[in-house]
Order: sequence, then C-alpha cells, then structure tokens
Amino acid sequence: MTFPKKLTFKIPRNSFVTKLFATYLVLMMLPLSLILIINYYRSAQISEEQAIYSNEKVISQTSDFLSYKVFSLKNIIDIISFDENVQTVLKTSDSFYRNNKGYWTIQTEDIKNIIYNSYTTSDITTVRLYMRKGPASFEETDNFKRLSNAEQSDWYTRIENSPLLDTVWIPSYFFDPGCPSPYISIVKRIPDLNSINKYIGVITGTVPQSVFEEIIAKMTTTKNTTVALYNSHNEMITATGDSALTEVNFLNGIIAENKLPADGTMHKVNISKNDYLIGVHNIDHADWKLVMLVPNGDILTSAYLYRNQLFWIVLILFLFSIPIIYITSYSITSRLRRLKHHMKEAGSKNFIIAPLKNGEDEIGELTDSFNTMAGKISGLLDEQYRLGYEIKNLELKVLQSLINPHFLYNTLDMIYWLAVKNKVPAIENAAKSLGRFYKLSLGHGEDIVTLEKELTHVRTYVNIQNMRFEDKINLVVDVPDELSSCRIIKIVLQPLVENAILHGIYEKADSRGTITIKGQASGGTLQITIEDDGVGMSSEQLSALLATPGENKGYGVWNINERIRLTYGEPYGLRFTSTPDEGTCVFVTFPLEK
Repeated sequence: MTFPKKLTFKIPRNSFVTKLFATYLVLMMLPLSLILIINYYRSAQISEEQAIYSNEKVISQTSDFLSYKVFSLKNIIDIISFDENVQTVLKTSDSFYRNNKGYWTIQTEDIKNIIYNSYTTSDITTVRLYMRKGPASFEETDNFKRLSNAEQSDWYTRIENSPLLDTVWIPSYFFDPGCPSPYISIVKRIPDLNSINKYIGVITGTVPQSVFEEIIAKMTTTKNTTVALYNSHNEMITATGDSALTEVNFLNGIIAENKLPADGTMHKVNISKNDYLIGVHNIDHADWKLVMLVPNGDILTSAYLYRNQLFWIVLILFLFSIPIIYITSYSITSRLRRLKHHMKEAGSKNFIIAPLKNGEDEIGELTDSFNTMAGKISGLLDEQYRLGYEIKNLELKVLQSLINPHFLYNTLDMIYWLAVKNKVPAIENAAKSLGRFYKLSLGHGEDIVTLEKELTHVRTYVNIQNMRFEDKINLVVDVPDELSSCRIIKIVLQPLVENAILHGIYEKADSRGTITIKGQASGGTLQITIEDDGVGMSSEQLSALLATPGENKGYGVWNINERIRLTYGEPYGLRFTSTPDEGTCVFVTFPLEK
C-alpha cells in the first residue's frame, strides 16, 4: 500500500478519491447504522417481552395474594358469625339483661374474647356486632350496636340488596365520612343457625386501607407504574401512581374501548398519545378489580440506555475510521492519478509519448487500452496531416488547370473585340460565350460559389457545345429559386455535365440527347441530380468510376468526389445509377449552406 507523503483533507470536489472516500464511509456507516437500529429495536422488543412477562407475573401473584387476604378476612368474620356463643348472645332478649345485669357484663366479656381471640389478625382493627337483641339492646358499646340505628344507613341498604350469606366490602366514608385514617369494612349478615333464611344481626370488621396499599405498592415495577383497586360499585379501594390515571370511570372506559379481558394478561394501549402496558385482574372472594398501568417509556429505559451507549461506540468508530479510510482511498487512487497525468501529458504532446506501465489489474488494463488508443490517435493525426497535404495538392492541380483558362480568357477577349471590329457575329458569340465560361471557371479565386453561378457555368458550357455540334444537347434545369443562393464548392457540376455529353450522349448514333438538372433540400442536405439519356453504363463501369486513379489517369469524377468529401466529410459526395442504352443519373450531395 502506498501512503501519501503528506496527509491532507483538501480533497478536490467531485474527484474520484472524494467519491471513493464517500463510498467507503457509506459502506462503513450503513452496516453500523443497521446494527445500531436492529440492536435497538431488538433490545426494545426483548425489554417489552420481559416487561410483559414480569408484569403478568406480578399482577397474577398480587391478585392471588389479595384473594388470599380477602378470603382469610372473610373466614375470620364467618367464624365469629357462626360461633355458638355469639349466636346465643345475639338471640338473648333485653328483658333478660334487665333482670340479670350481671350476665350482661359476663357475656360482653365473653363475646370480646371470641372476637379478639387467636382467629383474628392485626389486619382487622375493630369488630362490631349489630343486633336486634343481645347486649346492645340493653346498652350499646363500641363493639355492640343496635341494628335498628343502622337500618336507615347507606351501607345497610347495600347489604340488604345482596344475598344473605355474602360478604360485602364497603369504604370507610359510608360509616365515617370525616375519618382521617381511611379503612375498608368487611360486612356480613349473621344468619340464624336454626333458621338459615333468617339473620339475627350484622357483623363488621374494620381493615385499614394501608393493608391493601402495602400490597399494591409492591406492584410498582417501574418509577411511573400506576395501580388501582376498585369494586363493582366503581368505588376506589386504594390506588398508587398517577392520579390522572386512577379515575374509575376513565379506567372502565379504557378497558371497554380495548375490550381487555380480566385475566391478568398485559396489553398495549395508547392513552393521550402515550403507549402503556395495561393488565386487569378480578379478585376472587370480592367484587374487586385490580388494574395495572406501566408506561412504555419506563419499559424502554434500559433499551434507551443501551441505544445511547451503542451510538457513542459507533460514533467513535466512525471518527477513528475517517483518516484510515482517507489513506486507503488515496492509496487506491494513486495509480489512477498517475494515469490521469499521463493522459494530460499525451494530450499536450499530440499523443506522441512513451507507453505507461501501471500494474496488471483492471487499472493496468485501462492504462494499456489508453496506450493503444494514444498510438492510434497519433497515427490518425499523421493520416490527417497526409490528407491535408493531399488537399493542398489537389488545390494546386486545380490552380494549375486554371492558369491556362486565365490566359485563354484574355486571348478570347481580344478575339471577341477583333470579331466585333471586323463584324463577324458567329466568332463574336463563340468568343463571348467561351470568355464567359473561363471567367466563371476563374471565379476571382473563390473556392465556394453559389449554386446559381454553378448552373450559369453549366449553361455557358452547354451553349458552347451546341455551337460546336449544331444544338444537339437539350439542357433542362429544374432547381427551385430558393436554392439558388446555396453555397457549394466550384467546378463540380460542369465536369459532370461534360462527362454526360462526351461519354453518354455523343456515344449515341445520332449524338442527340437531353440533360436534366434537378435540386432539392431535405434534412439539412442539398441534393443535385444530373440525368442524361445517353448510352448508359454497365455495373463494372459504375464500380470503376470512383476508384482511385493510378498514375497519368487524370482526376475527373474521382477528383470531384474527393474534393467534396475532403471539404464536407464522408457523408457527402457522388453516387451513380445507370442503365445501359437508357442513360445515367448522378446524385451530388452537399450540406445545406446559404
């Protein structure tokens, strides 16, 4: 690997090294970016899957524990309700206590012992018995209440509307609206064991709200987890987390809208444009519902942290790779720069330069191809020089052919005036026409003339031939006026007309014939056709017409064709068609120039 002598980042705009450098950067950043994106999304997916699994476990275990807690408390109330002593005391009339006051004290103490025996737990802070008879009918205490005083209350109405043996959980504000320490009361009607369809009182157990708060507090798996526990009457038992999310009607709306099952499975929902995982679970042995809401952002916190770490790693790798990529790009393109300098040098020296050796790979093959091309271009330049020399040669020959006409023109002019002086009209016309012919041939040294002048040249030539051969040539010119100003090289049409007369018409038995000249323009090309009705030519004669002449064969048709091609290029020149005994047609094409 060849390293640059001096490391610099001043890279020419749009140079190959710039493009290679950018390509390497893209090729490096693309997989790194894909790795970053894929790892982030995979990490987020795994985090979400783990969160769903763990939260489903949490809500299931919490629901089971709550169910167990509710069932335990319910059993304690049931045990007290079905105790024989409690049943007996609740059935004792108030008259018995009035006549036997000592028994009231004994029985109230017995009942307290039953209430606060080993069956009870610290979860139940107060137990009250509401009775129609029994000790309360004689005298009320904190534990013994007259049922008649409670029958008009809201909480009593609720248990009246429930089945006889059901246990009902009622919030503290039903009993004490201003209570500073919220609690939940477990309420049950005490059935008469001798008549199961009747009840002899009501038992209530007070459970501090903190008992359930401690349980659901353990469900907060993330910082912003929200948990709510409420009953079928849409009364909140306890809640923790975002208060805006613990409104019961709001939670019921979310559950109904998303048709969430109450089996503890976690589902993704969108609340106020934020994603949450939500799980709902019914609590056995109570009419309670446990709802858990976990923000998706909390779940993805670890994924965000992992993404940020990976981003910085990728960025550091990218920054460290820039000089390495630049050095590699510079080294790879060094031979291309060598080829570039070689090409510039070849152009400045007309491609006469020693071949460059530049390796054996694709760049080496490209260099070899350029060396071959340079050699061919050098040869073409030599060929162009040779052709230019030939053009000058042809121009010299044309000039040589014009020297004699120039002398003849001056002589004919003298003859013309002698004929006028001696009154000889025939000689006068002949000398005048011949003088005009050679004057047009000279053309004041011009190489390019108008089509109109070329046609005048032809008419003058045919006029002279008709003087000589008794008007045997009929010339028809059908060229639109708008083409008369088109510019072409001179002395093209007259030699072709001369060939048509000498080698076509005069070879006929009567030496008579017609020459038709037509012109048309199409697609930037001017085409002149010269058609005669002479003896025509065979295919062999046609093929030999434009062949390069050898020594001492003259220039004729070949010379005209070469002059046109050298002046205007390969697409232009002469084309012949001929039929023996019918005639010949010459198609002459020029670029359309005015």
